[in-house]
Amino acid sequence: MEYERTILELIERVKVLEEKVASLLNEREADPLKREHVSGKAAKVGTVQIKEYIYSLLSMAREQGKSYVEITSNQIHKALGLTRRMPTVCNAMKQCMRDGDEVIHKTASGYSSTFEIRYMIEKKGHDYEK
Repeated sequence: MEYERTILELIERVKVLEEKVASLLNEREADPLKREHVSGKAAKVGTVQIKEYIYSLLSMAREQGKSYVEITSNQIHKALGLTRRMPTVCNAMKQCMRDGDEVIHKTASGYSSTFEIRYMIEKKGHDYEK
């Protein structure tokens, strides 16, 4: 008898946890700035995925009517749940730059968590593709 009650309690707890995970996943998908490492293992994230993330931020800023967006390497690093990938993040940020974009902050190495670029948002035409 006691086992049945315990099993039912555990099933109820699992149900609550599943709802919370679903809620977190929905929140993460709704706002790229809130994307964090939710699952137990991080997927392989390379330069291509980082650039796609940057382009999604630029597209979102354009949809919001912004004229520019400033992005730091640490912001991307945290949002994608990365560890020890700062050089890859900084390189991807540099590769996404276009005429008119400006490096706001850099260090001697060029690969720090405070590396920051101001990306100018084009109002028409470019879809921020690879």
